Order: sequence, then C-alpha cells, then structure tokens
Amino acid sequence: MWQAQWQQLPAFLTHIELPNWPSWLGIVGASSAVSSIVVLLMQGLRNRIVLRRERRDVALEVAISLEGYARECRSMMHRADWARAEVARSGNRDAAKSAMLPKFSFPERIQWIRLSHRVVSELRDFPAHVHAGRSDLDAFAEFGDPSAYCEEVSFESAKAARDALVLARETRKKHGCVPWRPGAKDADLTRELLTFISSANEKRQAHQDPLGQHRAAPRSLHAASAGGEPAIAPQ
Repeated sequence: MWQAQWQQLPAFLTHIELPNWPSWLGIVGASSAVSSIVVLLMQGLRNRIVLRRERRDVALEVAISLEGYARECRSMMHRADWARAEVARSGNRDAAKSAMLPKFSFPERIQWIRLSHRVVSELRDFPAHVHAGRSDLDAFAEFGDPSAYCEEVSFESAKAARDALVLARETRKKHGCVPWRPGAKDADLTRELLTFISSANEKRQAHQDPLGQHRAAPRSLHAASAGGEPAIAPQ
C-alpha cells in the first residue's frame, strides 16, 4: 500500500504551487534586518538610560560631599569666633591654633569616568583652592596676630562654604538631580554666609580707607600750595 502512495507522490507534488523562493527570502531577510535594528535601538536606549542614571548618582554624591563641607566650614566659623574671644580674654595664643580652614577631598569611591572632562576639571579645582587657602593661613598663623588670624579663618571658611554650595547647586542642576533641601538648621546657610562675607568686606574697606585718606592728605596739601591756594591742615 505504501508503495502505491509513494508512486503517486510525484503527481501530487506537481499539483502543489511552490512558493516564489526569491521573494520569500527577501521578506525574511528584511524582517531579520528590521528586528536587528529594533534590538540595537532598544539596547542603545537602555544603555543611555543606565548611563544617565549612573551619571546622576555620581553627581549627587559629589554635591552631597560639597554641601557637607559647607556645613563643616560654618562650624569652623563659630569655632574661630570662640578662639578669637578666648585669645582676647585670656591672652592665650594657643587657642587660635584650634582654628583652621577645614580640609576637603572628594570621596575615593566617586567614579569620575561617568562625568565629562569639563565637569571633572571644574570639580577637582575646588580641593586645590582649599589647599592653597590653608597654606596661606599657615603662613599667616606663624607670623600674624592671633586675633587677626582667627578673623581670617572665619572669612576664608565662609568663602569656601559659599563656593562649595554654588558648585554643588550647579552640579545638581547640570545633571538633573533634585535640588538640595536643607533641614531647619541649614535653611538659611547661604544667606548667613553671604551676610557674613559682605560684613567682613565692609570692615576690611573701613580699615583700609583711613590709611588711604592719610596717604592722600599730603598730596592734597602739596597740590593746593602749588596752585597758590592756602593749605589747610587736616583737623
């Protein structure tokens, strides 16, 4: 029986319409190409999302470290004020040794490769500025007045804290991180720093102006005498 069926197979195949193999292969090839492109696009999109998330996490860690340093500088400002008062009260110069611009370095676990070269350069300049400020204070502490040294520590700490907060805010904004939401203790930190720096600058100018007026007085007297006007001595 099966032999009879086998003999009828060629006749059966002649009645079957074979597909157009070139067209069919073209459809399959096009479908495969489209599928490959879709897979590559999905992988690229997923990689971009992962990279953006990793970059945002690194930026957030950088910003948190800068904000923590700003709080540390604010604490040093209060300590420097205490040291200056202690020096004035007891005359003990050793009290000023407890005041110094805090050190700063970014955590070693930060993956800098996730950030752009420009961002990394801007961020890594900050620890160098802090180190330079500490070196200047070291030189001033060795030869300067203890009370003036404590004032300088407060001023440099306030400027470093201000710069740290500005850099942290720019880092958060640039990489899409959530804005900093300080607690009640640090809610007015930025305004406190700006007020202190402005007041310190006014005091510095007030100390410098009398010197400038004293130096300008002889020149004014000389100019008045040369013009034939009577010179009026300062009261």
